[in-house]
Amino acid sequence: MTLSIGENLSDSFEFAKNGLVGHWSRWFILMVISCIPIVGFIQYGYLVKIFKGGDTAPELEVYEQMFINGIKLFIVVVAYLVLGLLIPFFLIFMPGFVLSNEMIKTLGDIFVVLGGVLGFMLSMVGGIRFAKTGSLSEAFNFGEILETLEKIGWLYYILSCIVFIIAFCVFVILLYAIVLFIPYIGGLPEELLSFILLALIFPFLILWGGKFFENLYSCA
Repeated sequence: MTLSIGENLSDSFEFAKNGLVGHWSRWFILMVISCIPIVGFIQYGYLVKIFKGGDTAPELEVYEQMFINGIKLFIVVVAYLVLGLLIPFFLIFMPGFVLSNEMIKTLGDIFVVLGGVLGFMLSMVGGIRFAKTGSLSEAFNFGEILETLEKIGWLYYILSCIVFIIAFCVFVILLYAIVLFIPYIGGLPEELLSFILLALIFPFLILWGGKFFENLYSCA
């Protein structure tokens, strides 16, 4: 059954809330992991677990496997982002396409943004496909990925991505505004306060975003 964008936002938000609120050790471990270079790949491995599907947040266990899967997911995301950025590069500099330096800069900026968005969209579907099949090569099965996006609906998928990004930004801004009024904490240096807030929020983003995109994928 296809969820509306609002229903998906609500369902994935509840998934994240239920997975972290009351499970403070899970939240704390994910928060600490996100702050440590290299070890942080474990959080992406946890995202792979979420991508596999399920009504409740998965347990944090078998850290070695999560670390390996996290590296694989990272490779998938980077590969698609690079691909998304290379496509507009070749379009701009293709033979016979003569542009002034100023026009190249303007179009380049626009294409970089669009390419990055396209790469991100493809990486989410590829990453979920990798999680559900257990095969890294399936993350680059372009035929199946494009077919999945067609079943979801390109417009619906794009609108869903935009709405989620806006909703999450609003959530962060509101949370930041609330924290500023907390005694002692609100008076911390801005850089330190931002770091603490991002560390606290990142586990929530992993669960909320992971379930949101897994729901989208399941619509197909």
